[in-house]
Amino acid sequence: MLPKLRISAFLLKRLERVKLQCSGCLYGVFYGESTLLLLSFNVESSVGELNYEHIQHKFPAELDLCGLVKFGDCTDTQAHLNEVISSVDITDNPILLQCQLGTLVGLRASFFIHGKLEQVPYEVMEAPQLYNDFCFTRLKCGFFLHTAPTPEAIAKEMHALRKRVADGSLVFNVPQTKIYVSSNCGTQHQSFNSDSLIETLIAEIPTPTESPTTSNKKKAAATAPELAKHYGAVGCAYDVINIDVLRCRTRELGGGDASSHPALSVCITNEDSSKQQVPLELEAMAMLCKKTKLLRLYDVLIESICRSLRLFEQCLTERLNEQETAASETLLLSPRSYHFYPQEFGHFLSCAYLEQLSDDEPSVQEKRKRLHRQFALPATRPYFRRANQCRFQGDIDTTTWTPLLNTHLGVRPSGVTDGKEYLVNGNYHYYHYLQQQVQDKGWGCAYRSLQTICSWFLLQGYTERAIPSHLEIQEYLHKINDKPSSFVGSSQWIGSTELSMCLQGFLNVDSKILHVASGAELSTIAPELAMHFQTQGTPVMIGGGVLAHTIIGVDYCVQTGQAKFLILDPHYTGADDLSTIQIKGWCGWKSVDFWDKKSYYNLCMPQRPILY
Repeated sequence: MLPKLRISAFLLKRLERVKLQCSGCLYGVFYGESTLLLLSFNVESSVGELNYEHIQHKFPAELDLCGLVKFGDCTDTQAHLNEVISSVDITDNPILLQCQLGTLVGLRASFFIHGKLEQVPYEVMEAPQLYNDFCFTRLKCGFFLHTAPTPEAIAKEMHALRKRVADGSLVFNVPQTKIYVSSNCGTQHQSFNSDSLIETLIAEIPTPTESPTTSNKKKAAATAPELAKHYGAVGCAYDVINIDVLRCRTRELGGGDASSHPALSVCITNEDSSKQQVPLELEAMAMLCKKTKLLRLYDVLIESICRSLRLFEQCLTERLNEQETAASETLLLSPRSYHFYPQEFGHFLSCAYLEQLSDDEPSVQEKRKRLHRQFALPATRPYFRRANQCRFQGDIDTTTWTPLLNTHLGVRPSGVTDGKEYLVNGNYHYYHYLQQQVQDKGWGCAYRSLQTICSWFLLQGYTERAIPSHLEIQEYLHKINDKPSSFVGSSQWIGSTELSMCLQGFLNVDSKILHVASGAELSTIAPELAMHFQTQGTPVMIGGGVLAHTIIGVDYCVQTGQAKFLILDPHYTGADDLSTIQIKGWCGWKSVDFWDKKSYYNLCMPQRPILY
C-alpha cells in the first residue's frame, strides 16, 4: 500500500519560485499510519552534486531525505533518482516531484515502486494545520571532545561520542514537571500509559503563569498560536517543547522517584595529552506529529543529539580542510548551534558556526552563500547570519524591558472594497513616546519612528547594532555637521532627511525620499507604497509639519484608487498594552483624511541592503 502524500503549502510556494533547470532532494516527515508530509528541498550544487548527506544534518530529527524533485527538463534525473533511492530510509517508496519552471501548473508526484514510477494525488497542508498537528523538541547539552586536529581523528572521536550518547545512560526531563524519558522505562508520568501521545505531554506542561499542578482546562482550549507564546519561538507558531538532558546514575529508574537518580550529563571521551579538548555546547531539535506515541520520544531525542554532533563534525572538518597549516600547529575552534526559522520554510533549520569566526569572515560568508544556493534563496537578504537566529521564549530575559513586537497582527480590516493589502515584511518593535523613561512627548515622534525602523533591520539580521537612543541620534547629526552643538541634549525634532542620514550612518542603509505636496495627495502615492512593501518590506517614516508617523502597510484598490494606510503612531504615551493600542487606533488603518490637507509631507523609505 502506497503512503498517503501531503505537501506543505510553504514548500509549494518555494518550488514555484525556482526558475532554473535543475534537480534536488526532498525532505519530509513520515507519520501516522502511512502518511508522508513533504516539507523542504535543496537543489544540486553548481557541479551537479545533491549534497543531501550534509544538508540533512541541518534539519530537525525526523525530517529526513525521502525523494527527488526535478525542475524543467533536467536530463540527469535518473542518475540522481538511483542515488537517492539507495539513501532513503524512512520509506520503501521514494517520491519524485516533477515541476515546471516558475509555476505549479502540471506538478506531478510519483512514488517509486517495484522499479517503476506510479503517479499519485496529493493534499496541500496549510500553515494552520501544520502548527496544530506538529511540534518541535529542543534540548541543550554539553560535551568535551578530545581529539587530534585531523579530519580522520575527529571522525573517529565523534563516532565514539555518538555511541556513548546512544548507550542508554541519558535521561530527559521536561522542565518544571516530573516527566522523565529514559531508555528502559519510556516516558514516565502518572498520567501516561503505553498509548499516550505527544499531545498528552504538551497538555501537562505548565505555562509561565501556571504552577505544575494548575488545571489544564484553560490550556486545552487555547489555540496553537496562543500556546506558542509560552512554548514556542518569536515569529513561530509551533509548540516547542524544551527538554533537559540528564545522566542516569543507575540503569534502573523504575524503583522510585526518577528525579533522585539523574545527574547533569557531561560526556568525555578518552583523554590524551597529545589531543586538544574542544567544548561542544549544542542545541538539538526534532520535529514530531502530536499524534506520535510517547514510546518513540526517547529514540527521537537521541537521534536529535547525534544529528547535531554530525553537524559539529562537519563544521570542524570543513575548517581543517580550509587551512593549510600542519596538524601540530592547528588550533581547533569551538562550534556552536544556531537555529533559524525562515518564514518561507515553515520549519527550523540549524547551522553550526565556529565561535571565534565572525559573520564577516570570508569562509563564513561563503558558507552562507552556499546555503542560499542550496535552498534556492535570494542572495540579497540575510537568512543565516547569527543575528537571524531564532529567539525562543524560554531564553528571553523577561526582566529586561522589550517593546511590543508586530503590533499590527490582529488589527481590524481596513474596509477598502476590493483592495489588496501590502504589509511590512518581517518583525519590528513598536517605539513610542515616554518609553525608557525618556520625556520626549511633543518632540520625539521621529526619533521613535527611527527606532522602530532600526529594530526592523536588527530583527531581520541586517545588523547587530543596538537601537540608537535620542542622545546618540543627536550626537551623530552633530558629528556630521548637520546640527550645531546646541542640538545635542535638546528637545528639537527631526524629519525624514535626518532619518535617512542616521540610517546611512548607523546601519549603512540607503533611503529613498518621496515628496508629497499636501496631505490630500497622499492617496496618489499608494501604488508606490504598495511597490515598496512588495520589494523592500521596510517600515516607512512619514513626516509633515511637526508630526511623524510610521507607515507599515497600505490597502489599495487599483480599479477605484481608494487606499488606506496602516499607521504605527509614535505619539502614544500609555503602557505597552496591545489591546489598548489596537482598539484606540494607535496602530490601525487610516484614510487620507488622517493627514493635514494643507501640509506637505516627506517619506523616508529605507532600502534593503544586498546582504547574505
